[in-house]
Amino acid sequence: MSNPQPNTVLPIGYNEGRELVWGFHGGSAMPGLTKGDQKIFYVNADHTYADDNNDGVNPNEPLATIQGIIDRTVAYNAGTGTRRPELAQHDIIYVSDDVAETVIIPGANIPTYCAIVGCGHGPHSPVWASGGAAEDALTVRREGWRISGFTFEVPTSGSAIQLDEVPGSSYSAYKTIIDNCVFDGLWGGMYGIEFAGAPHRVSILNNWFIEMHQGGNDAFCIYITDTSHTNPYQCEVIGNRFMDSDNYIGNLGAVRGFNVSLFKDNVFEEGVLLIPALYLDLRGGSRGYNIVTGNFFGGAYTQAGGYYANAATPNSCWVGNTAEPTPATVADNGVTVAVPA
Repeated sequence: MSNPQPNTVLPIGYNEGRELVWGFHGGSAMPGLTKGDQKIFYVNADHTYADDNNDGVNPNEPLATIQGIIDRTVAYNAGTGTRRPELAQHDIIYVSDDVAETVIIPGANIPTYCAIVGCGHGPHSPVWASGGAAEDALTVRREGWRISGFTFEVPTSGSAIQLDEVPGSSYSAYKTIIDNCVFDGLWGGMYGIEFAGAPHRVSILNNWFIEMHQGGNDAFCIYITDTSHTNPYQCEVIGNRFMDSDNYIGNLGAVRGFNVSLFKDNVFEEGVLLIPALYLDLRGGSRGYNIVTGNFFGGAYTQAGGYYANAATPNSCWVGNTAEPTPATVADNGVTVAVPA
């Protein structure tokens, strides 16, 4: 772009060749990111020249696996690898073909706040399947990573994405963002997203969860594992769609639940071929204080229907949702006015 003439309104993001930093506003002296501050790595297993020995920063010579660039970065930061293009904070891994591997983002020797972004040719591609039925497709143990734009084929005895947090260790999936993905259980998947160790401030935005199903009807779209590390705190689950699964959000036994979290603008469908036992179960949280608003609740908006607030904390707020106007907790216009009973 040539330099604008005087009195020309500058387009958003233009600052003499520098991209503006989100969160700043002002004049021509805005802070910016210059070329070289952020790297993009390309992964395409189907490419003729795909190889994990490539630098990976050229789309015509991509990496063959996601784990390849992660392992290279870990080795260099641990002092066991030679200097090559490695991940740094805010770098992006673009994936343009289907993935069939088990990926682990470790808790050490890897930067925070990177992203893995699916760049397929359709709204539900690329597809990401794990390396085995008993393996999680992706395990996140590092702070601030973003996962976006994939269709995950949920493994039959594992999770599509497992978020790990272990006190006293390097494992911390704090501030993970998972957005614009499809979690497809294929009528045999176990867990879409599993909170293992209650990582905090996780954002789950604009995803679609379908067909989580096991023989014992104990599959979940979003599941909280019972661990000694309390409960997920200050999370947000916004704009998602849940459909045709054994259970949507919660855990078996109601021993762990979300605390001080926001559930907004989600669609909890009644299901057509499979009716969930639990739609939104927030029991088990040590504090509660969740805000649940703007959602569509299919089925009966009752505890027997699969909706539960935190029993020990009456300050949870379940108002302004849409449900069938049958129980006393729903007004005649279909808007919820109290926690389910």
